[in-house]
Amino acid sequence: MASIQDVANAAYRIGQSAKEAQLRTLTCADTLKTQGGQLAATVRGSRTGEDAVRQVGQAERAVRESAARLLSLQSTIDRFIQDLTK
Repeated sequence: MASIQDVANAAYRIGQSAKEAQLRTLTCADTLKTQGGQLAATVRGSRTGEDAVRQVGQAERAVRESAARLLSLQSTIDRFIQDLTK
């Protein structure tokens, strides 16, 4: 049977992984935003190009939502560890 400290350590590692993934996810969203802007400047007037720009924007928003959920997970894990180790 795992001790409370073992559980807290495992939860901490998950929280750290969530934090690292959140930072990488934000970097990805920033890259999508930049590249979407560059694409928009290049394809102006092209229906299919503008469709692609919209899809890049949708992807960026989805990635940012994922980053927000990872941040929420990290906060939840931090609270769990605090409650566990009282």
